[in-house]
Amino acid sequence: MRVSIVIPVYNLEKYLRKCLNSVCAQDACVDEIILVNDGSTDDSLKICEEYAAKYEKIRVINQENKGVEATVYVGIAAAKGEYIGFVDGDDYIDPSMFKKLYDTINLTNADMVVCGYNRVDENDNLLSSYRLNLSQKTVFDKIDGTFPVDFLPGMSGKQFMSYARWNKLFKREQLLNNSFCRPHGLKVGEDTAMVYAMLFSSKRVAYVDECLYYYVQRTGSIVHSFDARYIKNWETVIDILPTAASEFGFKLDNFDDVALALLYHLCLGKVRASKLPRKKRAEAYKIIGDSEKANLLLRSSKPHMPFKRKLVFSLLKFKRYKLLSLIY
Repeated sequence: MRVSIVIPVYNLEKYLRKCLNSVCAQDACVDEIILVNDGSTDDSLKICEEYAAKYEKIRVINQENKGVEATVYVGIAAAKGEYIGFVDGDDYIDPSMFKKLYDTINLTNADMVVCGYNRVDENDNLLSSYRLNLSQKTVFDKIDGTFPVDFLPGMSGKQFMSYARWNKLFKREQLLNNSFCRPHGLKVGEDTAMVYAMLFSSKRVAYVDECLYYYVQRTGSIVHSFDARYIKNWETVIDILPTAASEFGFKLDNFDDVALALLYHLCLGKVRASKLPRKKRAEAYKIIGDSEKANLLLRSSKPHMPFKRKLVFSLLKFKRYKLLSLIY
């Protein structure tokens, strides 16, 4: 088999048909579509079974609720394709996406290939597009433990390779053999741990300079909520990444900058994107500010960053949570 696509599903009856229509429209290089129903309580399983009856390449795995991270790895373990891609059940993709990723990974012999994506609302209105600014070069080899471009996030606000799993195609064998690509009990940051562990273990990365994935910003999704476990998950992620980098001989020259950027995106950004009232946002910021690791990082690091980010981190550092909730 060539490409397996893994789709985690949980209570997505409103969005799932659109997602599956876009995935089933992919080129013949997609030999397998694995739908992992994570204990949905709506009609998601019924829709999965409906499509499986219509398309031979679809397999449905039904399980009790385990969470997104565990569900993704159930799909990986079941996949038989040489390459594995991912789509979230509330998103959709361009009909040519996996053909272009598959052709690129074969042509370049890369270990993973990445494309751009569009953020859209539930009515398909474009909110923003995300593409890497890599000039004309689209294939990058790891030399002396690093790539010639900085794929990792930093506090300067520069573009970086997103930590989402869904705009990429991976070698299945590499995923299975990477000891860091496994469930870590994460509610947030699970993609970060997987994608960057795969980056560290890769010798070559290719990029397709097109927005082929449609990331739907829907009301009530997990990215628009906040959970007190997020800060603990961030702590787990920043423990995993340097260990993985060391394992694969990848140079992390300024990991404090990466760790701060992940704190900004995985924790602070989640509070900002949440629909919490101001008082609850202040309480959420306090949970983040009470983290010993976050405090140590804020006290010891002085990275270059835009003024707004500097202000946000200064208020967090000095525990001005109410004021922080007013401006961010």
